[in-house]
Amino acid sequence: MDSNKLSNKNRHFRIQVINPNSSRAVTDTIEQSIHDLPARMNLEIICSQLDKAPNVIETNEDVQIAEELIKAEIKTSSADAFVVACFSDPGVRYLRENGQRNVYGIAETAMLIAALQKGDFGIISILPGSIPRHQKQAHALGLDTRLAGDVALNFGVLELENEDKAKPKLLEVGTKLKNKMYAGSIILGCAGMGKYQHWLQEELGITVIDPCRAAVTMAAANLMTTSR
Repeated sequence: MDSNKLSNKNRHFRIQVINPNSSRAVTDTIEQSIHDLPARMNLEIICSQLDKAPNVIETNEDVQIAEELIKAEIKTSSADAFVVACFSDPGVRYLRENGQRNVYGIAETAMLIAALQKGDFGIISILPGSIPRHQKQAHALGLDTRLAGDVALNFGVLELENEDKAKPKLLEVGTKLKNKMYAGSIILGCAGMGKYQHWLQEELGITVIDPCRAAVTMAAANLMTTSR
């Protein structure tokens, strides 16, 4: 067997998952949602955050600040691949267009995976202001006709930590997307929602996609496919 093929088979890839805000609670949620993947996929996964970024990414101005910080972070990192763990995918397109390889946005990855599921997909957003950004992303991917609906929870990212508040609202919005908008699968439209994936999937009886898990697994698959 070719030695290059053998070394690639046994290679230990390193993926950096970047939370582009300064909230440790969100970073902890991301780590929790992907904690099993390193052992399953022979990966080293590093979750980091941008301490100079806004505490949460909720407005267009927050996205712009995060984009500049993401560019600087990735420029100095030695990871094999990068996952930008914000559903607005800040900096992803710019970095690719300027030669950076193996950069994955959680929104685009989740939408591409949702397009492989049965029927159309829905998105659970944090705030109404996020919805136009998501619609623009779906259109850029050519998937706007597959978007059954995008419904906001109407509370902030940090409020997701309160399970007594978050669970009823997630179930209400998820049920609306399934029963009234006929979504065949649902994407959690924020990195901070990941810990609710399995619970919500059991409650609704349809596929629920955690975008961080989706992006990490796609990054790993691409590294194993294209690396020599």
